[in-house]
This record gives sequence, structure tokens and C-alpha cells, in this order.
Amino acid sequence: MLVGHPTKEHLASYASGALSEGMSLLVASHLTYCPACRKQVDRFEALGAAVMMDQEAAQGIKAPSLDAALAAIEAGVPEPRLPADPGTPLPMPVRRALGTRLGDLNWKFRIPGLSEFELDGYEGEHVSLLRVKPGTGIWHHTHEGEEATLILSGEMEDHGKRFRRGDVAIADHNDEHNPRVVGDEVCYCLVVMTGGLRFTGPVGRALNLFTR
Repeated sequence: MLVGHPTKEHLASYASGALSEGMSLLVASHLTYCPACRKQVDRFEALGAAVMMDQEAAQGIKAPSLDAALAAIEAGVPEPRLPADPGTPLPMPVRRALGTRLGDLNWKFRIPGLSEFELDGYEGEHVSLLRVKPGTGIWHHTHEGEEATLILSGEMEDHGKRFRRGDVAIADHNDEHNPRVVGDEVCYCLVVMTGGLRFTGPVGRALNLFTR
């Protein structure tokens, strides 16, 4: 399990525009909390711009300045107007993806203490918000693909480590875990998964029969 931040590979892919849409949402949200990762993305973007300019120079192409190109892109994409949502724990990238207030979401019950809201339009990925009450844990499970979790509020404990607002946890088929919300605050998480969950243990194996 990787803890704290997205991987350098994720950050580099995000900077180049090659990262999947779901993971791009998660990374963009993490960047609102993490100055160190913002600096890393800035370095990757500067490196990519330098390589592009070198390639264009070698081909005899006169390219506009990077600032001018970015300004042109931003001018053509109007900022969506979002409803006021005072006190929301959601970062702006997630608010844009939702387009509505946190309190207006149609949450689906999953297990006692845990509800989920699924975001549509992410091909090949399951992207959702989780709302988890203090003391709630998810049964022991592993993964068929990769799971990335960004904590938006509250605290989660997994493998003896504490995850707080802005922290990222990444697990895959090599990890078996049982995350649990600790403290006295409701935990909101953004979760991006490729593949499904596979529950482990006697109870978990029985659950798998009903979730396939």
C-alpha cells in the first residue's frame, strides 16, 4: 500500500494530460491540499514544455509562448457557476465534477454507517464519494485492480497508519486491508477504482457470492 501522496508516475501523467479522467480528478483534488505535489507537477509541466519547444525548434516550427497558449485555452473554457455550498469539505475539482451541493446528493446505502454517491462518465473506472460515520469499518478485502482513496474530511486508519484530509492511500491486488474511520468526525472520501473488491475471510467469501 502506498500512503500520503499520488505516485510520481501519476503526477507525471497528470502533468502531460495522459492520466485517466478519474485519477486526474483525484490528483487535481490532492493538489489543492499539497504544495509539494504542486511543485512536482509544475516541474513535470515545465519539462514537458521544454521538450515540446525543442522538438518544434528542430522541425523549424515557430510556436507561440506557453503563456499565450494557456491563456487561449482558458479563454475558450468558461468557468462553470456552482451553487453556494458554505462549509463544504469538498475541494473545487470535486465540486465542479458534481455540479451541485453536497447536501443535495442522492446517497446510496451500502453497509451500516457507509453511503456512496457514484459519479458517472468515467470509462473503465469506478469513481465515487463515500460518506462514512465514525467507527465504521469496511470488511477485510483485496482488489482486482487499483484503488486510490483521497480523504476529504475526518480520519481513516488502515494498516496502522492514520490518513487525514488531503492524504491519498493506494492499494491493489497485493494488499488485503480493513480501513476504518476513527475520531468523531464524518469521513468523506473520493475513491477511484479499476476492477472490483474481493472480500476475504469466511464472511467475506460469502459476501462475494452476492456481489458478483
